[in-house]
Amino acid sequence: MFRRRKRPQFDAGAFDSILEGVKSVYRDKVRPLEAQYMVKDFHYPLLNDSDFDARPMVMLVGSYSTGKTSFIRFLLEKDFPGMHVGPEPTTDKFQAIMYGPEERVLPGNALVSNPATPFHELSQFGNAFLGRFVGCEVNSDFVRGCTLIDTPGILAGKKQTQDRDYSYEQVVQWFAPRVDLILVMFDAHKVDISDEFKSMLQKLEGYDDKIRVVLNKSDSLDPTELLKINSALTWSLARILKAPEVRRIYVGSFWDQPLNPNFMSELFEREAAVLLSDLQVVPRNNTLNKVNNLIMRTRMVRVQALILHQLKCEMPKMTGKDRKQRELIAGLEEVFLKVMKAHNVPVGDFPDVNKFRHTLATCEACRDFTKFKKLDDKLLAQLDAIIANDIGMLMSKFDSIPQGGLIDAERSGAAPPSMPSAAPPHAPPAARAAADPWADVKQALPPPTQSAAPSDPWAAQTPSSTPAALPPPADPWASDRPSDRQSDRPSDPWASAPAPPPAPPAAVVDGLFGKPASPFDTPQSTTLASIPWAVGEADKQKYDSIFAQMQPDNGKVSGAKVAPVLKRSGLPNSTLHAIWSLVDVNKDGFLDDEWFAVAMHLTMRIKRGDPLPKELPTEYIPPAAR
Repeated sequence: MFRRRKRPQFDAGAFDSILEGVKSVYRDKVRPLEAQYMVKDFHYPLLNDSDFDARPMVMLVGSYSTGKTSFIRFLLEKDFPGMHVGPEPTTDKFQAIMYGPEERVLPGNALVSNPATPFHELSQFGNAFLGRFVGCEVNSDFVRGCTLIDTPGILAGKKQTQDRDYSYEQVVQWFAPRVDLILVMFDAHKVDISDEFKSMLQKLEGYDDKIRVVLNKSDSLDPTELLKINSALTWSLARILKAPEVRRIYVGSFWDQPLNPNFMSELFEREAAVLLSDLQVVPRNNTLNKVNNLIMRTRMVRVQALILHQLKCEMPKMTGKDRKQRELIAGLEEVFLKVMKAHNVPVGDFPDVNKFRHTLATCEACRDFTKFKKLDDKLLAQLDAIIANDIGMLMSKFDSIPQGGLIDAERSGAAPPSMPSAAPPHAPPAARAAADPWADVKQALPPPTQSAAPSDPWAAQTPSSTPAALPPPADPWASDRPSDRQSDRPSDPWASAPAPPPAPPAAVVDGLFGKPASPFDTPQSTTLASIPWAVGEADKQKYDSIFAQMQPDNGKVSGAKVAPVLKRSGLPNSTLHAIWSLVDVNKDGFLDDEWFAVAMHLTMRIKRGDPLPKELPTEYIPPAAR
C-alpha cells in the first residue's frame, strides 16, 4: 500500500558545519564590503545570521481542497496542531510546520518578533496578515531538517482579493525566493485555473526550478480520464508558465490511505518515489544554494566596488562635478566597458545597466561620486581568495557527509512504528543471523491486512551479527545501470508463462530483453550450460571487489555482511528479503562470490524498474551451479 512507503528523514545537523563556514565567510569578509560599497541600495538587502541558520522550507500552494494539508500529514505520518482537512476551504491561515519537542501553536506576532527566525520580515504585512499566520511545532523526524509552509486555498473572484485583509500574492511572492521547493497542487477532479490562480502562478516567474506540479487524487480516475486531465493541465500550464519545455506533472494520491487498487498503482508508486526523492535532497540543495549565493554575492560586490571606483576616478577634483556626474550617468555603458577591459570582468557579472543608472540618479548616498570608497589591490585579492580558497574548502565537505544527510531507523534511534520492541526468539541470535538475517523480520512483519508500516530488517539485526570495524564496501549504487542494460526490455521480462519449446541461445537472451525470437531462426539444441550468464564480466569484477572488502571466510560471506550492502539500494525490505530467498539456495545463510554477484545484479535490475521474479531465471544461475 502506498501509505507504507518510507518517508525521507533528515539529519538536521548534517550540513551545519558547512553552513557555519558559509556564515563565517560572509559575515567576516563579504558583508562588510557589501555595506561599504552600498550593495543594499543597488541590489538586495544584506543577510543576517538567521538567514543561514534557518532550515530549508517547502511551500504548498493550490486551490482549496486539493490535498495540501493531507499531503503534509502524509509526510509527517501524524496529525499536527491547527490542522483542518475537509472538502470545503478549511485552511484559512499560513502555517509554518516546524520541529518542536512538544506540539503547540505559536501566534504569528510571536514568530515575527524574534529576529532569530526566518519570518522576522513578515511584519511588513501588518497585523491583518499576522493574525492569519501561525507556527505549528510538531515532534516529527521529517521537520527536523525541513520546514513546511501550508497556505490557504486560492479562491475565485473577490473572495480572494477583497475578502482577505492582506495581499495573498505578495505573501507568496515573499516566500518564493526563500523556500527551496514549491509544490503546486491540483485536484484531478477540478483542474481549471481561475484568474486568481493564474495571477499567483505568474508571480512565481523566475523560480521555475523550484516548482513541482502535483496532480493529486489521481487513483480515483480510470486511465482514459487521467490521460485527458493530464493533457488539459499540461496545456493550461504551458499558456501560463512561459517555457519551451513541457512542465513535469507528478500524478498520484498523496495521503495516509491505501491507493484504490487498479493496474496503475505501480505508476503512482513510481511517481511518488520521484517526488519523495526531490524532498530527500532539499537539505543538501539548500546548503548548495547558500554556497552558490555566497559566490554570487562575492562576485557582485567585486564588480560593484570596481564600478564605484571607476566613477570616483572619472570625477574632477575641483569644479564641474554636477555636470560630470550627469555625463557619467548618461554614459554608464562606457564606464562598464572600461571596467570590463581593465579588470577582465565577464559581461555576465555586470548588473542591469538601466537599474544601476536609475539608482545612481535617485539614491541619496550617490549624490557625490567623490565620496565613494577608494579601491585597493588588497581588497581585490581578498575577494579572489574567497572564491579560490574558502569556497573550495566548503565544497570539499559535502563528500564527507554520509548518505547525503539522510538518516535511517538505526541512526535515528527509533524503530519504525510497526516494529515491536523485540521479536520472540526461537533460536539463539547468532544462529538466526547466520541462517537467515531476515528471520527477525519475518516474525515482526504484520499480516498483509494490517495497516502498520513494514518493518526494517536492518534495525532488527542483533549487534553481534554486524562485523565490527569493517570498512564500508565500495558503493555499488553510484551507477545503477548494469552493463547489460537494454532500452527495449519488456515491462515484465520475468513474467511467468507456460514453458516454451526449446529455443536457441540467442532467442533466450533476446527474449529476456524484449527482442522476440524470429520464427525463421534455425532451431538448435539448447542446454543449461549453453545459456549465457546474466552477470556480465565487467559487472562480475565490480561485485568481486565489493565481495573481497567484506572479508569472506572460506570463500563465503554471511547474510549479516551482505544485508548492509543490499540495503544501500534503497529497495523496500520485503523486496530485499525476497532477493535473499532467491539467492540463498542452500539455506545456510552464506553466499559465495558468484551467488553474491547474482544478488547484486538482481538488485540492480529491480532498482532500475524491472519486476521481481517469482523464481530465479535460468540465465541468473551461475554456470558452476547448473
